[in-house]
Amino acid sequence: MNWLKTKMGSHGWDITDDDVKKPNVLFLKPVEYAHQEMEDFAEYFTVKTLEGDREEFFEKCKKGKYNGYAAIFWNGTELGAMDKEFVSHLPDSISLIALPYAGYDGFDIDACTAKVKLNTPFNLSGITVTNVPGVVSAATADTAMFLMLGCLRNFSMGQTILRNGGPWHTALPIGNDMAAKTVGIIGMGGIGKAIAKRANAFGMMVNYYNRNRLNIRIEAEHSAHFAAYDTLLRESDVIVICTPLTPATHHMIGAAQFDKMKKGVVVINIARGPIIDEAALVNALESGKVGAAGLDVFEFEPKVHEGLLKHPRCTLLPHMGTYTEESTMDMENLAIRNIKKFLMHGEAITPINRVTGKAVGDMMTDSIDISKLNITLQ
Repeated sequence: MNWLKTKMGSHGWDITDDDVKKPNVLFLKPVEYAHQEMEDFAEYFTVKTLEGDREEFFEKCKKGKYNGYAAIFWNGTELGAMDKEFVSHLPDSISLIALPYAGYDGFDIDACTAKVKLNTPFNLSGITVTNVPGVVSAATADTAMFLMLGCLRNFSMGQTILRNGGPWHTALPIGNDMAAKTVGIIGMGGIGKAIAKRANAFGMMVNYYNRNRLNIRIEAEHSAHFAAYDTLLRESDVIVICTPLTPATHHMIGAAQFDKMKKGVVVINIARGPIIDEAALVNALESGKVGAAGLDVFEFEPKVHEGLLKHPRCTLLPHMGTYTEESTMDMENLAIRNIKKFLMHGEAITPINRVTGKAVGDMMTDSIDISKLNITLQ
């Protein structure tokens, strides 16, 4: 707690470690890989691990069990959905929820932003939510390239034939090289850029569609060319979906979009399942309009459309695009740093929303009655 002692000392207060309790931070479960980061974190905050399920959590909140807790590290599904009901049960002391994920479409960010806090000393409102963009780009892009190779070269079909004891090449349609193919990337954020770099290495031509066109220097760095949405659909040999799921992107790819694509196009989705109308995709596969599909995400996951499971030209993965030790550690590390920076300095590294708030350190040193500090932070 040296940071608090130093700040208190600047206000003329002479305190010891026993005078101030470290803020409690609730983790849904222990971290898997960010152990070094946790050692440093534990010097400033008291780490508590969730006990019980969603209903037990609500009951403990009603009884004041979590009053004074400063933040939640949302590393699991133990509490179910982070929806309006969940947010309504949180004590006023919760100022931040850190997600060790890049996507946040399943979380009610609006409910967190609108959270009314009646019992805070500075009339604070809302809960800041953070995510971990950027750190998942490499692993997700690698997954996209695997799916592309599987689809273009019929690798998944070949593996299935081999495992089932069938004939070798005689039963396998000939594949296609990746070189000289045009890949159209929908969504040119960190993941889209990482895919572009890898596609360049395979000799592919890269077009992209984005809500906002990139700076021409960034385009040049990634050898990527901006295209209108319909143009990208018409001209791409491979289409890769990298855009977040929002109301605007739900079923962004459906029957009308498939009609505009080249016959035999390859469709890759490593973003979110509901961006594609799966029923329309199955129809396009059966008609031959879509030559192959590589999917790491599904519209109703974990349920997968039977038409996709049975189709020989589908390469399917169980949403494992970021499922590596390195990516998991990086996601945990950034989520932990978000909590630390927000509580110590009042500003997160990668916030999703913006709410009014103050750092724990500021709240402590701005307070006149030091006897109330333990009540605030215990």
